[in-house]
Amino acid sequence: MNTTLIVLIAGSSRRFGGKVKKQFIKVDNKPIFIHTLCSMLKFNFKNIVLVSSKDEVNNIKKIIQNCDDIKIGTKKSIHYIAGGSERVYSVYEAMNFLNEHREDIKTDYVFIHDGVRPIVSRKEIKALYDSVIEFDAAILASKVVDTIKKADDDKKIVDTIDRTYLYRAATPQAFKFENYMKAMQKYMNDKNKSLATDDAEIYSKYFSDVRIVECSSNNIKITNKEDLNIFIKLKL
Repeated sequence: MNTTLIVLIAGSSRRFGGKVKKQFIKVDNKPIFIHTLCSMLKFNFKNIVLVSSKDEVNNIKKIIQNCDDIKIGTKKSIHYIAGGSERVYSVYEAMNFLNEHREDIKTDYVFIHDGVRPIVSRKEIKALYDSVIEFDAAILASKVVDTIKKADDDKKIVDTIDRTYLYRAATPQAFKFENYMKAMQKYMNDKNKSLATDDAEIYSKYFSDVRIVECSSNNIKITNKEDLNIFIKLKL
């Protein structure tokens, strides 16, 4: 099976703050997106597409070329493209790129991952691979273990939510390529669509069911400085 990894590193870091975007913050002298890529490359993807903002494409390419942690052969399989104004549009740009180059970049299954989720194990990626081969669509997600409260506009508790079937969606999220391409096209053509925050939302609404593969709660997305500190501690 031909697998393609899409890594999204085009985030604006609005919630993180600071002068340096979170994907470029260095931990152990390496940008976070490099830690993420190295974690994902524990699994042997045939192709890799890195999606960044247009003005950062060359910088990212230079960082990759100078990175000793990424094998020379792997570097030759990496493609660099500019993303969109929101995550979903960056994914769409990557999917279109693969669709337009499907004769040269053969993709049966696509794995979409956030560039600031550096803590993923090979075991989890392999479990996700097995699930997407069987069911065509699957995502990593962790069980919700906290008690969940629903509040009104005045922050008054109005309900306690049963957490039995609740999961925190994570990435990577994996799909049979041709199916997700169809789902993305339907989403983009929907004049009444709302802004999707993950790929499973699009696939489940415009194509079919998505399975969950349970992962560790350590698979965090670095959104704020507290998340960064958690990652640093887990690295030590």
